[in-house]
Amino acid sequence: MQEMKALSVRQPFASQIVIGEKTIEWRSKPFNWRGPLVICASKSAIIELDNGKRLPVGVALGIVDVVGCRPMTRKDLVAACCEDYEDEMYGFAWELVSPREVVPVPVKGIVAPWPWRGPELTLCPGWHDRNVLDD
Repeated sequence: MQEMKALSVRQPFASQIVIGEKTIEWRSKPFNWRGPLVICASKSAIIELDNGKRLPVGVALGIVDVVGCRPMTRKDLVAACCEDYEDEMYGFAWELVSPREVVPVPVKGIVAPWPWRGPELTLCPGWHDRNVLDD
């Protein structure tokens, strides 16, 4: 198995990353890692959608590739799905590409990135479209 790192991200951002809507992760610290990053939905911030379903929490949702890290700019806010935060410019833009959804696996996340030592992940394109959780 290829070495991977993992990162806990609050919903709805975790789901937005793994379906390709969010291509910049805005963080206060730089990230030197380049390569696969497992995106885990943190257990906090339960989000209910307009259709009454909920986004998954406490699970690994997908994998993206980190290809760069640079100072955050106002131009990055749309790609970071953070248009409402334009008064708070600081931190770093982690550049994410090639999102891949996986069959969710329960995880106990950490605030900072950590080495992925969980089970092998099974790719499952379109998982969110088919399986966003019911109440």
